[in-house]
Amino acid sequence: MLAEIHAEYPDRDSRAMAAVSRIQRAAFFFEAGLARVAAKAGLNVRELLAIAALRRAGPDFCLNPTQLLKECFAPSATMTRQVDHLESLGLVERNPDPGDRRGILVRLTRRGHSLIDSTVMLGMLADEPEMHTANTLTSGEIDALNRILRKLLVRLEGENSNPASKPAAASKRRARGKKTYSAEGG
Repeated sequence: MLAEIHAEYPDRDSRAMAAVSRIQRAAFFFEAGLARVAAKAGLNVRELLAIAALRRAGPDFCLNPTQLLKECFAPSATMTRQVDHLESLGLVERNPDPGDRRGILVRLTRRGHSLIDSTVMLGMLADEPEMHTANTLTSGEIDALNRILRKLLVRLEGENSNPASKPAAASKRRARGKKTYSAEGG
């Protein structure tokens, strides 16, 4: 691909495009593996991501809908349908938010807790060939890849904040409104 692009556009640096293309191609494989794992659990990928997010949410295993949207990168209507489905399966429940009379919390049920632990945390994901391949990287390679991807994602998420992350972006703007100076000339 690089050779073809370079032949057509010899003056262009196509290394970033090559990296993005490789990220997309790798993501395709990992998404296929995650879809297989989700299907084995009787869920779709976003539903699996939602219960995984609730499992990571600490001892209460609950998040409000805005937090779930941010964790799962899902549109609001899609997340509502998925929470409805998860609730019908007995994997989550909706409860009033004690900190906000108008709000609700989506809480992982005992059944949901067992499902996510048996599906992701205890090995099914690790059994997928894509994870075996990823585990062939050395510790140093994995650390470098994580560092680079984190740097890229922090920038992308800062530049392309979605509606679910607007409260965080608004608080950053308010904080910037205070007189502060940075090494970058602020």
